[in-house]
Amino acid sequence: MYYRFTSSLAFILTLVLAIPSLANSTKLLGVKPTFERYQISTDFKVILPVLALDLVHSEQESVDELIVIGEDNQQVWLAAYAFNEKVNNFVLLDKLLLDRKYFAFDVSENGQGLYLLAKNQIVSLHYGDGEDQGRNVKAGLYLKHVEKVNSIFLLNESSFILKKNFIQDINQDGLDDIVLSDFEQMNLWLSNKEEQGLSYQALPIRAQAELIRSSVNFKPMNLFLGDFNLDTRQDVAWISKGQVNYFDQIPQGKFSINSQSVALADNIEGKNWWQIRGADGENLDQSNLVHRSVERIQDVNGDGLTDIIVRLTQSSGVLNRRNIHEFYFGFVNQHGHLEYPETASTVIQAEGTSTGLKIIDVNNDGKFEVLITSFELSVGNIIGALMSGGIDQNVQIFALNDNDIFDEDALIHKEVELRFSLTSGQSGEPIVLLTDVNGDALQDLVLSSGKKRLKIYLGQKSSRVFSRKASKHKLLLPKNGALFEHHDLNHDGKEDFIMHYGRLDEKSMENKITILMSK
Repeated sequence: MYYRFTSSLAFILTLVLAIPSLANSTKLLGVKPTFERYQISTDFKVILPVLALDLVHSEQESVDELIVIGEDNQQVWLAAYAFNEKVNNFVLLDKLLLDRKYFAFDVSENGQGLYLLAKNQIVSLHYGDGEDQGRNVKAGLYLKHVEKVNSIFLLNESSFILKKNFIQDINQDGLDDIVLSDFEQMNLWLSNKEEQGLSYQALPIRAQAELIRSSVNFKPMNLFLGDFNLDTRQDVAWISKGQVNYFDQIPQGKFSINSQSVALADNIEGKNWWQIRGADGENLDQSNLVHRSVERIQDVNGDGLTDIIVRLTQSSGVLNRRNIHEFYFGFVNQHGHLEYPETASTVIQAEGTSTGLKIIDVNNDGKFEVLITSFELSVGNIIGALMSGGIDQNVQIFALNDNDIFDEDALIHKEVELRFSLTSGQSGEPIVLLTDVNGDALQDLVLSSGKKRLKIYLGQKSSRVFSRKASKHKLLLPKNGALFEHHDLNHDGKEDFIMHYGRLDEKSMENKITILMSK
């Protein structure tokens, strides 16, 4: 009994320590959302979140296709499902076998393209009906070569495939660009509206290297995008201690090879505390830890200037850690340059240990609200978690007042539950989502409530921001909220929900996909 308890306690502590790295139609306001429910049963185990893609292009408005990646007999399959009005459900369009050399995927920011990454190649997914033989159009799903690439990802093959952010519109010209970190530089392949193909450029941004006792770990430098020289173009930036370094965008959508910088407070860093090791090669001592790292860069207060969001971690022990989010609002100094204050313009201190941060304009007023999820950690909470298999998480939303200060008290405070399994060692996460469900241009708050209930608090233009009471929808939800996706499938301005089920759910659900389409 003692062994089982100590093992369970160790699992909870491991979970806690790992959290930082996990780290236009109209509808009357207040009308309860309703959904048409569909379900797909695949002939393989679904292993990744379901993607929605405009794969079969049509001049008429139609429902986007669902792209499903799964495994059967140690083979990885990619299947496309299209909505069929005659049977009033999604049906299999085609599927293809994926080579193990593809270890990552990404979707373009406009949702129009799906890309797969191999060691030295990127391909894109296409579908052909085979009707135009004169143009030699292929029939069914096929992969088309996009670009030969090189990066730090020197994998000949992989036992699994994951999501990586290597497709970005990095220069904001509306076209997909490729961004891949190499050991000594950042490799860019930039699209151009006036030229065919991609043009290559290398920026001298090194990968992060971490010395471990028996090895060296390399990971891409965290890139941030924003306008730092006030020329209205998006620049490419990375953080070093006490400054933002950036390459400014020049005409034709390329970037200068000479970096510039904007000063930050000296105690702000680009690395998280768990990525830093002491002189003895060990992780930092958490008994007396104070660390600031840049978490996000974007305009928060709606003045058109790029702001810096910093996570301040203060710890006096594993069970006594708190996260404070500091906001440094950019301003134009007397020389006409972007500058940041030495101390934070405003702060948010959520209850407990922060586990998630979302910044979104909830009420469409040009200023952004901040959603933070967190939980309280104590010996009592750990024992309760061991008994119940779950930990209560706080969901709080903070808003700027007229003086661009975040109020100390949260505008909204709700609770959800983080579930985990002591048997399998798997942990899930609750559903916490801000999206427009009823098409009124206001964000709605979507939360899971237990295993079989979804709550939706509709957005409203008032001081409360959301409706007091939630609409409740009964259905089987995945215990891992990361498997719950949203997308406007039929382009009616209302977000739809797509979900599949994972290891924490019943084995019989591993090939099931549920779709909730807003009416």
